[in-house]
Amino acid sequence: MLAVCAKEPGLDSKVDERFGRAEYYVIFDEAKNMPQSIENKAKFEAGGAGGTAVRLLNENGVDVLLAPELGPKAMDAIKAFEMTVYRYTEQKTVRETIEDYKAGKLSKIDTSTTPSKHGLRKV
Repeated sequence: MLAVCAKEPGLDSKVDERFGRAEYYVIFDEAKNMPQSIENKAKFEAGGAGGTAVRLLNENGVDVLLAPELGPKAMDAIKAFEMTVYRYTEQKTVRETIEDYKAGKLSKIDTSTTPSKHGLRKV
């Protein structure tokens, strides 16, 4: 299953520009062609939201993540849970981002794309 960071539930939501503090994750079961949206409870964490978000996704069976950026803690958790990550850079819908992934248009990433934020939250 794959997950995409989203501002709202559903495939027609715009993707979120954050990972650990994304509002929602749309989890897409490719085998059944079915989406499920979950609220990101990690967005309320004082620090380490990325690692908590990865655990939440792992608990929901996600093995492929489509995200805009990842900090060091999130990347460490992704490696620990053996997930694969692809980066999107355009503010499209979740549906369009999944289509880009299927078409091989997203870049695979293996290292964090941002420096540590030390728990600071974007306001």
